[in-house]
Amino acid sequence: MKILVFFCGFLFVATSLSAQVFETKKMDSLFFLLEKYDKAMGSLSVYHKGESVYQKSIGYADVDKKIKATAHTKYRTGSVSKMFTATLVMQLVEEGKLSLETKLAAFYPELPNADETTIQQLLQHKSGLFDIIKTPNFNEWMVEKRSKDELLSKIKESGSVFSPGEKRDYSNTNYIILSFILEDIENKDFGKILERRILKPLKLKNTYYGENNPKKFVSISYEKKDGVWEKPIHIDLSIPRGAAGIISTPEDLNKFMNGLFDGKLVSENSLAIMKEEPGIGMYPIPILQEEKMIGHMGGMDAFKSLLVYMPHQDMTFAYTFNGVDYAYKEIVMGIFHILLNKEYALPKLESVN
Repeated sequence: MKILVFFCGFLFVATSLSAQVFETKKMDSLFFLLEKYDKAMGSLSVYHKGESVYQKSIGYADVDKKIKATAHTKYRTGSVSKMFTATLVMQLVEEGKLSLETKLAAFYPELPNADETTIQQLLQHKSGLFDIIKTPNFNEWMVEKRSKDELLSKIKESGSVFSPGEKRDYSNTNYIILSFILEDIENKDFGKILERRILKPLKLKNTYYGENNPKKFVSISYEKKDGVWEKPIHIDLSIPRGAAGIISTPEDLNKFMNGLFDGKLVSENSLAIMKEEPGIGMYPIPILQEEKMIGHMGGMDAFKSLLVYMPHQDMTFAYTFNGVDYAYKEIVMGIFHILLNKEYALPKLESVN
């Protein structure tokens, strides 16, 4: 979800040479440069065959208090949260509590085109519902805690931009509504559902729904202005719900991804449906066209995140940035090239302003 949306003492999980599937020293060098020239802050975790093979954190979780980022630093994951929410929905489908063809009208008949919109269309961003984060006054509206009724009212007022099923157009509104539907069926708030169905089974101790734990320390995101890291306005997590309200670490995100693809959360059939284009909670990552990858990107406040599964390499990786002052695409391409052992020249950051 995008709102208008590693320290010389590197923390590194050492692995034997036999376990190294990419040039870890080159990845060290890339993140060394990013930190040395104050171009990025955040964390990276890489898993191979279900085991951690690399971790690195650079910069600060809190610049003002000089709190260094570590492997345990938690970040807002933004739209990566949608993978968790979609998984929860598919679990209810498997249990017969919901169907992909269930109409939105069964829960919220007052919403636009509710009689025509299915759960699957919400999951695949085919509902046509307007993305409420694009409303004109959203940057002012988002800073306060908002109730379910306030959100539903705003969704209703925002209307739709096309008929359900006509096309695919990414909208956070879809997953906010899916969060409410989960709560209605389970008679629990989203955080409790997440905890019982995903966090406890996978032992994800550094992941939680942010709205339920507002006092827990989480890293602050920053934008660079005139050479200084400054805090942008942060959205109140009562608003994004299951669309972007989950807090986590890259390592926990990898554990989640491995659990999902290992069949610990949904059946093989459900996973196959989730992976089909245009995807349910995930989609093909088109960074390097010759490599098959699937996952989800996230952007929220100034946080940037990515969770990816690479089946040919049996590798998952996740990163979470809370500050970027360099061409973001170039950092992402660098990470991908190093992970895939492709030719890559380190950036000459000393020449970058």
